[in-house]
Amino acid sequence: MVTQIETRDEGDARILSIAGEIDMDSSPQVRDAIHKNLKGVSSLKVRLSDVEYIDSSGIAVLIQGMKDSGKADVAFALLDPSDGVRSVIELAMLQQVFTIEETGG
Repeated sequence: MVTQIETRDEGDARILSIAGEIDMDSSPQVRDAIHKNLKGVSSLKVRLSDVEYIDSSGIAVLIQGMKDSGKADVAFALLDPSDGVRSVIELAMLQQVFTIEETGG
């Protein structure tokens, strides 16, 4: 499945909505999108509700994005992770590491 990334701004927050899979093939695309969108915002939120599959390379990209956000003084959060993404985050015991926001949407 092709990974799609859409960007929109909500106030001073940028929302990256990712759909599809975050795996070895698409991780560089996601990494580049996160890095590119750290400029000129106070927070970056990565919406994961439409991610059907994520592997360890995808988790690594999210961790790196969180670290890069910290260096750029940008708040970083994961929005509405799908059940599959949530289970991988919990399996890796990263639910305390990431800021996870549920919008109910």
